[in-house]
Amino acid sequence: MATMSPAAARALWLALLDNAARIVVEADALFPSPRAQSLVVLALEEVGKAVWVREAFATAWYGTDETDREVSELHSLWRAHSAKLMAVTEYGTAMMEVPGGTEPVEIELVRAHAPEFLITYLKQTARADNKAKQQGFYVDLEVDGSFTVPHEIDRPLLRNEIWSVADVIKWSLEDDQMMCSIAGKPRPSTSDWIAKKVESLLVHDPDEWTEARD
Repeated sequence: MATMSPAAARALWLALLDNAARIVVEADALFPSPRAQSLVVLALEEVGKAVWVREAFATAWYGTDETDREVSELHSLWRAHSAKLMAVTEYGTAMMEVPGGTEPVEIELVRAHAPEFLITYLKQTARADNKAKQQGFYVDLEVDGSFTVPHEIDRPLLRNEIWSVADVIKWSLEDDQMMCSIAGKPRPSTSDWIAKKVESLLVHDPDEWTEARD
């Protein structure tokens, strides 16, 4: 049985977000290379792992239960690409569209009243992200015999996706800061250094790129 202390888990969480920040900064530097698309998805996977770690240790970080935790399940999921992408999508989604709806609704309402739709949505999003990651690196052969070449694929939303990953990293750190403040717990100073890595990517409003593209 593998266990981890809350302090070690906190260090792991910070390492994951720091690595995600470094990856998305490199994606921005490579833009508009197709490799940037792959790095965006890899950064999302790192944030997805960070979500799992925080969920497993939240009662210790923001509460009084300082006991070690089993991390066997975390380890078994570590290389499950779709599961990581589902975790970060669910964490980073506040509002979502639903069939028959006239406007987006809060994800909490969907989770409570239409969980099967939420799971389907998360799985579809994860599959699309994973495929985008592969198509950024590889010449891909389709079932019908056609193939895709990384540098020939149009990626009109890539700049927005880079911004979105930087934003979810920053939100993860701010959310943690808020929870630490509420619980009266110290916040790791490393968080500020990680936030600084993505600040320059968040200067522009993503709508500006959308309008410029249109």
